[in-house]
Amino acid sequence: MNSVSWRKLSIKIKHSGKRMKLIILLIFILAPFCGSAQTNINIGDFGVISGNDDATPGLQKALEACKQCEKPTLIFPKGVYHFYPDFGVDKYCFISNNDEGLKRIIFPLFDFKDLTIDGQGSSFIFHGFVNPFVIDHSSNVTLRGFSIDSHRSFHSEAIILANREDGIDVEIPESFPFEINNGILVFIDDPSEQESLTTIGDKATYPYCTLLEFDTEKREIAHLAKDHYVGENPCVVESLGKRAVRIFNKELSGKPGNTLVFGANRNYPGFVVSDCSNITFQEVTIYHSGGMGIIGQRTHNITVDHCRVTPSPGRMISCVADATHFVNCTGKIELSYNLFENQFDDATNIHGIYVQIARKISPNEVIVQLKHKQQLGFDFLKEGLEIEFVKGLSLIPKGRSKVIEAERINKSLTRVKFLTELPYEIEVGDVVAEVRDYPFIHIHHNIIRNNRSRGMLLNCRGKTVVENNYFHTPAAALLFEGDAQYWFEQGGVSDCIIRDNVFDNCLFPGSWGDAVIGVRAGIEEDFEESRYNKNIRITGNTFRIFDDAHLLDLYCVDRLIWKNNKVEKTDDYPKVRGKMDRFQVKYSKNIKIIE
Repeated sequence: MNSVSWRKLSIKIKHSGKRMKLIILLIFILAPFCGSAQTNINIGDFGVISGNDDATPGLQKALEACKQCEKPTLIFPKGVYHFYPDFGVDKYCFISNNDEGLKRIIFPLFDFKDLTIDGQGSSFIFHGFVNPFVIDHSSNVTLRGFSIDSHRSFHSEAIILANREDGIDVEIPESFPFEINNGILVFIDDPSEQESLTTIGDKATYPYCTLLEFDTEKREIAHLAKDHYVGENPCVVESLGKRAVRIFNKELSGKPGNTLVFGANRNYPGFVVSDCSNITFQEVTIYHSGGMGIIGQRTHNITVDHCRVTPSPGRMISCVADATHFVNCTGKIELSYNLFENQFDDATNIHGIYVQIARKISPNEVIVQLKHKQQLGFDFLKEGLEIEFVKGLSLIPKGRSKVIEAERINKSLTRVKFLTELPYEIEVGDVVAEVRDYPFIHIHHNIIRNNRSRGMLLNCRGKTVVENNYFHTPAAALLFEGDAQYWFEQGGVSDCIIRDNVFDNCLFPGSWGDAVIGVRAGIEEDFEESRYNKNIRITGNTFRIFDDAHLLDLYCVDRLIWKNNKVEKTDDYPKVRGKMDRFQVKYSKNIKIIE
């Protein structure tokens, strides 16, 4: 109906009260066919209601309906919705810094445009070995107003009962089912769960690869606690009756009453965002995920606003890895007014990818290799892409070129032909990275606390602003990194502002590093020349410290200003370190520290 027709209708409404009800009825009937700017779709119309039934089949039908609409909003009336693996969608996924594999996906948001999912305060409970959300090749997607959790967490926990010369005794809560197989502790699923397990084999076991002690009362890593890497299901044990177990490991000890966390692998991230644009998370809570909470790769513009990563009642751990993580992204990344707590790794890590030159074919043609196992299948080399050549041991760039051919051989190797010859300094073992529209990073008004490891890894060359955040982390609150030897993560900030933050008793376990802010990189040669991180301003922050750890540790840095920062001494934790310089500076220049 055009604007003239609507104008005539309004005249009739004004001058013909007798036909008012009929006109209104016609408007409601015709409105869906008149180019509505937004289409609301209620999940209840597809047989999905709050309760214990599997919502997955109805969800798949609702998503198909959304594909047929312009600017659809999928609405979940407030309630509790359960999702089982049986009717999920299978897709083999390569997910950076997580484990690759055939994923059973509940919300397969592939090739969507202008989609909103509004949970209206709902709880989404996922059962079994599933990936809750995979957003792929989509644009203008908003997720808001819901929480996600796993019925059975991917990690496990126990309460320490006593120390022994040959190990420790623990009691395992009922929420972490287990069995003892030939003297080995094996965590399993709730026996009452009836589900298909097509993605992991014929038995629902929950592997663990590391053990770490948490202070149960403070809900943070225990004093002087360190990781114990033990492989998968390796604990030799014996039953002490009921749910008490004796673990035989002479290196293992802990305070009775504290919590022993059995860390899991990174197989099932909560939200995977790949090759998308304009993705927004608003008021989303992640109680648990079997990998990173939100992982974004090769995506333009991501916003995480007023979200929470926090464990559900009865658990010490939320995500089994980073709360958020972003790889080879562009545009803008904004983290605002979020809570990131008790995840088993960092609050965020923002970086690019290096691929190593494995073979030279000709002066302008090479085979490159993805080296880290959690980067395999990460495609970014394509025709027309600008790249940089970098020395692997010094991280010094030696030139740029453009890709004119790129042929993927397998998930590890790609044949690449460049517009120009390789610089003469570049050899096998050196690396290649994308030169891209590095995103503007704005991280503000967040709370980061009680997790394992660091606060944030800031490894993006776009402008980075970190302001008005609260940090209470066991290792460095902020770490600048980058290396081409192990993680192969491209970093090197060039314009970074750190202001008006509170760093509250960071490094508190006493066993996770010596600097609140570390500006470092994996540079193993040419130390006098290499200056990887540049142009950093640290101003107006408050550092609350309980011993004499480094406030700032610099290595191969150029241009840094420290001024107007306040240091407050506390007695909140026992002193661990002896007298250390507040500022450690090595192989750096143009450093101005004004106390």
